[in-house]
Amino acid sequence: MESSALAKYVIHHFDSMGDPITPKKLQKLLYYIEAWNLVYFETPLIDEEFEAWVHGPVIPAVYREYRDFGYEQILLDYDGKSLASKKKIEILEKNPLLKKRRELVDTVLLKYGALSSFQLEILTHNETPWIDARGNLLPFDSSSAKVSKITMKSFYTSLLNE
Repeated sequence: MESSALAKYVIHHFDSMGDPITPKKLQKLLYYIEAWNLVYFETPLIDEEFEAWVHGPVIPAVYREYRDFGYEQILLDYDGKSLASKKKIEILEKNPLLKKRRELVDTVLLKYGALSSFQLEILTHNETPWIDARGNLLPFDSSSAKVSKITMKSFYTSLLNE
């Protein structure tokens, strides 16, 4: 599925709780959703690849979609009749793969959603998939290096055995 639909699901999830999120936090939550999806399912949930940017894993298309919010919360316009929870249901109905994996997505959002964007950034910076993708780059070197989904699956599967 396209990352844009999953991003909107995540945004509406937090909006429905009255807790809008920032673009940086959105990126990290998408990353952890995909990471744990790869552990439990054979196929990726997100079509696009993550890149190892300075502040952690990023899907460039999602970044471009929400970059105007900068470090501020993402605020979407609702038409007054539509609530965030209704928007979540609409996204699920249009995306059968997400509907099938909703429990996993919601569990990841519950586990990682309580962390700040900075805490999530630090977490990704200390994990093998992002470290491997960055290679020998200095901390503030820009990069479009892909974060390997094979490495993601292997690393997060290994956490289950600890």
